[in-house]
Amino acid sequence: MKREMNKRKALTGVRIIGGVLKRSKIDVLDREGLRPTPDRVRETLFNWLMPALPGAIVVDCFAGSGVLGLEALSRGAARCTFIEKDRAVANQLQNNLDRFQLTSQADVTQADVFRVAEEILQGADILFADPPFHQGMSQRYLTWIRDKVQPDSRLVIEHERDQDLDLQGFEVIRELKAGIDWLRLLRRTS
Repeated sequence: MKREMNKRKALTGVRIIGGVLKRSKIDVLDREGLRPTPDRVRETLFNWLMPALPGAIVVDCFAGSGVLGLEALSRGAARCTFIEKDRAVANQLQNNLDRFQLTSQADVTQADVFRVAEEILQGADILFADPPFHQGMSQRYLTWIRDKVQPDSRLVIEHERDQDLDLQGFEVIRELKAGIDWLRLLRRTS
C-alpha cells in the first residue's frame, strides 16, 4: 500500500520545514500517486545533508510537488533542476518557483527522467529520487543512474519499505525506515 495524500492535504499543500522559506506553503495538485515526503522524514534527511547543502547543485528527479528540491534551496543549495514527467504537475511546480522568486536558482524540466541529458545529472552534488511506488522504477533508476553520477555526489532514494533493491555500485551512508517508506542516502563506489 502506498502513502497517499489525504484530501485535506491535497487541497492545502505542504509546508517547507526549514531554512529561509520555513513555513511557506507549497501548492500541490491532487494527483493519484503524488505523495510529498512527510515532514518527519524530510527533517531527518536534511539533518543528514546539512554539511553538503550550502552551495550544492541539486537535481530533484521524479520531482512531483518539488518539496525536496525546494527544501534544499531553502536551506542553502545554490541551484536545483526539477525533473517531472506530468505536464500539469511540472506547471504547478513552476508556479511555486515563480511565487517564491526562485527562477534564477531553479528550473523545471518537463520530461521522463530516463530521457534527460546526462550533463544535468553529472553536475549534481545531490540527487533526489522518489519514483512512483509499485512500478519497479526504484531499481530501474538505480541501475540506470549508477554510471551517470560522480563518486562524491550524494543520491537520496525513497522507495517502498518492502522492496529489496540491488545496491551494487553504491555505498549506503544512512538509511531510515518510516512507515511504508525506506529512505536511503547513497554514494557511488569507485
